[in-house]
Amino acid sequence: MTSTQQPHIRLDPVSDTDLPHIYRGLSDPRVVAYYGVSYDSLTACQAQMAWYAELTRTGRGAWHLIRDRHTGEPLGAIGYNDADPTHRRAELGYWLYPEHWGKGVMSAALRLWLPLTYRTSELHRLLAVVEEPNLPSARLLERAGFHYEGTARECERKGDGFISLRHYAILRSDLPASL
Repeated sequence: MTSTQQPHIRLDPVSDTDLPHIYRGLSDPRVVAYYGVSYDSLTACQAQMAWYAELTRTGRGAWHLIRDRHTGEPLGAIGYNDADPTHRRAELGYWLYPEHWGKGVMSAALRLWLPLTYRTSELHRLLAVVEEPNLPSARLLERAGFHYEGTARECERKGDGFISLRHYAILRSDLPASL
């Protein structure tokens, strides 16, 4: 896939050279507080890079680095994984470096990424799973057109307790036809 641009950001497919940027995000406690993966070294983070490559190779997912359009500075990442070709569904994931939170970056990334993903895949449905306390992420998804489908109460272990997960989904038909 080639780079795609919005007014102030662009999306580039994740590549092996992005290891330092992925590690920076997935080793930051603020980023991974509501994210299912974290790494404590560049070497350990190479497993994440291998996972991205395997997703792309098998067609089970695709991830993009979100970059500043003008400087090329990495801002975060967005993508899908666990694609099920039979049911044409997958799970959305995303994260941003904390200094870019609350600035509309992820909203812009979703506006760019959703049509790109539906144009370049056979997916019909994207699911986003949000830990219940992560209200900014829930609001982001609602603004982007995702539909709240319910909460799986205390369905996963985290630390010494259980967490509840809010489920949001968007269908190909939910996007405007012009996209």
